[in-house]
Amino acid sequence: MITDGKPSCLKVDGGYYKNSFGLDPEIVNKCLNLATECRKAKVPITTFMIAEDPYLQKFVEDFTEANNGRAVYTGLAGLGEWIFSDYERNRKQRR
Repeated sequence: MITDGKPSCLKVDGGYYKNSFGLDPEIVNKCLNLATECRKAKVPITTFMIAEDPYLQKFVEDFTEANNGRAVYTGLAGLGEWIFSDYERNRKQRR
């Protein structure tokens, strides 16, 4: 998954529930539940995050932890400088 945005939509009863203002708890919880389901199915997710918003970074941290996946955080000003979080190996390293 590559993101510079935030979770803002989910499918409900054949339609879509959208909320592009803030982090909607219903949408965030659904994303975290799906991340957990993927972990149980042994489907790791690696997320590359470009945005620098602290609320979105917290969401990506929670999502990555729920999935036991990996996250790479970077910004447009320093694509070569990023933090790689590897929850599978429970370590963090700076590159």
